[in-house]
Amino acid sequence: MLSALSRRNVRKQRPSRAATLENTREVKMKRLPSSCVAIAGLALLVSRPATAASLTINDATVEGSIIFNVGQFDAGFGFILDGTTILAPSLGTASATVSEGTVASGPITHTFTGQFLTGGALVAPTSGTIAFIEPGGGVSDILTFSYTGGGPGGVATLTGSFVSDLEPGGSLVAPPGATLVAEGTPFTFNNTNITASAASDVEATVPEPASLVLIGTGLLGAGVRRFRLRR
Repeated sequence: MLSALSRRNVRKQRPSRAATLENTREVKMKRLPSSCVAIAGLALLVSRPATAASLTINDATVEGSIIFNVGQFDAGFGFILDGTTILAPSLGTASATVSEGTVASGPITHTFTGQFLTGGALVAPTSGTIAFIEPGGGVSDILTFSYTGGGPGGVATLTGSFVSDLEPGGSLVAPPGATLVAEGTPFTFNNTNITASAASDVEATVPEPASLVLIGTGLLGAGVRRFRLRR
């Protein structure tokens, strides 16, 4: 049996219940900040919305050239134009100017493809063929596009082509089933988490021979009248 002195020493060495509770509380408080940081980081990762990609095809600004402006193709291989990567997968932007073609080559069909994150399923229409029509009935430009993939947190792929007629025109023909759009009217083909549009050039209006005759007759009449008034 323990002596009275030994029992007093054991009681002195054994921590009190209050001290034990205080130590437990300190341990929990130390663990709390790291747990909060981990939970907050996970919440940011899960709730981070996909950033919208963008594509504009501009055939209306520079004569003889087509301008591709792209942005935020942030998945897969980024954005590729005519087999060349012009934007690596990122939230950045890029621009490329290509030729409509030459008399020797004829109109050049430019192909493009890009991949981007989506926040949901793709919506209709996911594909199309667009023919931009001149006032006289000719075809100024032809656009094709197709979306595949997508879904919540998934990757979508946009592929397509764009070709512009050369002056004086007449070499392009609207494909069967194409949607006809008046030249000079931008056409949008947006989808989930992407904005996309194409604008054709506007052909210069050349007066018809009959119109030229009328203008000439009017100028001649004005000249004769001025001559008579001077006399």
